[in-house]
Amino acid sequence: MKTDRRSLRTRQMLMGAMVDLMRSKRYDSITVQEITDQANIGRSTFYAHFTDKDDLLVDGVHRMLAGLTTATAATGRHLLPSLALLHHIGAQADMYQVLARGRGLHLFMTALEDELTTMLTERLTARLAADTTPAVPPPLLAAMIVGMLTTAIRAWVGGGCTEPAEDIDRMFRTAAVAAVRAGLRHTPPDEPPDPPTRQPAQRGGQHRPA
Repeated sequence: MKTDRRSLRTRQMLMGAMVDLMRSKRYDSITVQEITDQANIGRSTFYAHFTDKDDLLVDGVHRMLAGLTTATAATGRHLLPSLALLHHIGAQADMYQVLARGRGLHLFMTALEDELTTMLTERLTARLAADTTPAVPPPLLAAMIVGMLTTAIRAWVGGGCTEPAEDIDRMFRTAAVAAVRAGLRHTPPDEPPDPPTRQPAQRGGQHRPA
C-alpha cells in the first residue's frame, strides 16, 4: 500500500511539473530532463513509471477523466462528464492555448477520445434491452458522439474559450441526445426498406411512350 501511494504521488508530481512547463513552453520543446528537474525527481524514477513524456500526458488524461467522472457520478444524469471537462479546460485555457501550438493538443485530444469512447460504449451498451438490434452499434455511436464533443472542444480552444462552457455543453447535449435516441432505436431485422422517392412529373414537350 505504501508503494502504491508513493507511486501515485510520484506520478502526480511529474504531471504537475509538466503542466507547469506547458503553461509557458510548447509541448514539443519540453524534455524529460526539464520535467524531472521541475519535479525534483531523478530520471531513473521517471522511466520507472513512464516510457516518455507522451506516456506521461496520456496517463494524465486518464487520471483527469477518472476524477471528473467520480466527481459527477452522483448526478447520474449524463452519459459523459462533458460540462465538468469543459470547466476543467476553461480554467486552464492558457495552457491549452500553448498546447495548441504544437502536437500536444492533438495527443491530448486523441487520448481523450479513446478514453471517452470506451466509457460511452460501455454506458450505451448498458442501456440496450436484451436481444435488441440498435440502428447504430454502440461502439460506432459512441465514436460519433465523442467526435462531436472533441470537435467542439478544439473549436472552443481555438477561439480562446470565450464562449461560456455551459453554452458549449448545452449545444453538444442537444446534438448528443438526438444521436443517442436515433442510434439506439430498435431496428427489426425484417423492417421494410424506405419507399422509393417519387420522381417529378415530366413537363410538356418531352416524348412520352405510346
